Amino acid sequence: MTHPHHIPLRELYVSDDAASALRAEAQKLPAWTLDADQQAELALLMNGGFTPLRGFMSEADWHAAERGEGSWPVPLALRVGADFAGGVQPGDDIALRDAGGEVLAVMSVTDRWGDPVLLGGKVKGLRRPPGATPNDLRALFRDRGTARVLAVQPRHPDQVAPAARLAAQLDALLLIQPWPGVAIDPPAGAVLSPLPVAPPPGPRSALWQGLVARNHGATHVVLDGDAAAREL
Repeated sequence: MTHPHHIPLRELYVSDDAASALRAEAQKLPAWTLDADQQAELALLMNGGFTPLRGFMSEADWHAAERGEGSWPVPLALRVGADFAGGVQPGDDIALRDAGGEVLAVMSVTDRWGDPVLLGGKVKGLRRPPGATPNDLRALFRDRGTARVLAVQPRHPDQVAPAARLAAQLDALLLIQPWPGVAIDPPAGAVLSPLPVAPPPGPRSALWQGLVARNHGATHVVLDGDAAAREL
């Protein structure tokens, strides 16, 4: 039986041939060097972890997210420096690169606003980051015939044992997605897939966690301080 959490998500990567062409084109584009958090957010955009987003939000979508509306619970746009922003207008393409200078994606800018300056627009991914993607996990759960997956996103290692007990009660596989820098020794049978960025602070953090967990193939999630699992 194929469950909804087994179905592949749409990713934002282009084909290998298109990536080669875009890399050559990117040498002529304005290039923004991503900080660590921006690079992690881009990775989740490209691999489907932030589905249904197709890139960084437009100004209208960003303000809708601020109000708690729209398809994503928190605002997500690309913050850039004023000097760089001065040479970029809606309609331009820019290269997004890592600290080593490798181009990870090309972004088609649709919106530019704010102070500090924020950019919105779709991205085309050129390189898959290391680690298991949401589709890798969904394929694993499909191959195993896993009907229930309980996700926990621990900020402390001691949050894993209670989640493991809940997973046993649900007859669910345990998916552990620790925050960056949190070392976890997973129990037998659990799947370890660290998050590249921590959940955002604020009242809508739980919604972010639930959507990210669901995109990674979870059917249930246990949040910080919860004594029971929530169905996604």
